[in-house]
Amino acid sequence: MPALSAQLSSHSHAQRERLAFIDFCLQYHGSVGRGELMGHFGTAVASGTRDFTLYRELAPNNLELRHEDKRYYRKDSFQALFEHDSRTVLNILAHGFGNGVTTEAASASFCEDAPDLSTPSPDILAPLSRAISQQQAIKIHYLSLSSGSSERTLVPHSLANNGKRWYLRAYDRKHESFRDFACMRIVGVEQSESPAVQSHEQQHADQAWNTLLTLELVPHPGLAYPEAIARDYGMTKQHGHYSLQLTTRAARAGYLLRYWNVDASANHHLPATEHHLWLRNVSALTQQHSAVLSNFTLAPGFNKEPKPI
Repeated sequence: MPALSAQLSSHSHAQRERLAFIDFCLQYHGSVGRGELMGHFGTAVASGTRDFTLYRELAPNNLELRHEDKRYYRKDSFQALFEHDSRTVLNILAHGFGNGVTTEAASASFCEDAPDLSTPSPDILAPLSRAISQQQAIKIHYLSLSSGSSERTLVPHSLANNGKRWYLRAYDRKHESFRDFACMRIVGVEQSESPAVQSHEQQHADQAWNTLLTLELVPHPGLAYPEAIARDYGMTKQHGHYSLQLTTRAARAGYLLRYWNVDASANHHLPATEHHLWLRNVSALTQQHSAVLSNFTLAPGFNKEPKPI
């Protein structure tokens, strides 16, 4: 759309950022209010009104004002004014809206990150994010390693990164429990016409998500020079040994321990050459209620009923 690009470029960078904010909120939250725009950028009422007026001139089919709550809502005919890079979008959803124009940032020639092989497309990410923001049920087409292609009805409440990939945390109506779904395995998303979302399907009812655990990570006892690992992870020495305290949601603990290849066996029997860290307080996992234990088996060496040493 060269003509539209030319129109956008004729406006100041500050105004393009505000337009991008409106565009982003409509696409990934489903709605936006004038107060949110003004609060984020510190602008006055008149300026906010002008920004929404301009956005409607540029994209009249993208939004509609609902007078009952004076918010602008995304229309089904929505077409983004700005290209929102998925990695930047996920960073914004996790950490807040910084630079308004959410294109992929240019990298420095002297600093390279690991390649990201598993970033969900905007076509999948946007409806997932909207469903979470608006507390809606959705139907997804999902590809599972165990059961192949299937249709699921979910009530999603969060997106999370397990170190390697992004996944959706949601209540699965078929299995009547909260589960994790890899975003890259979601083929299609549509709003569900099934019954309205119930209280037991929402985030506050997800026990594993709301339970916080403090994990004590230490250099593996089998290492000859634990100081090197302590240096790697910025550990401090307490009570005669190096350790790092990590607080995380129980629903994420298994993923994190697997990602960092932490030996989670009670007697640290896994080889130190492969597992540089050991979970010193394995009891933090074993003492949890069965509803919280679900993903702990992902942790290397973990056994909810460890054998006596």
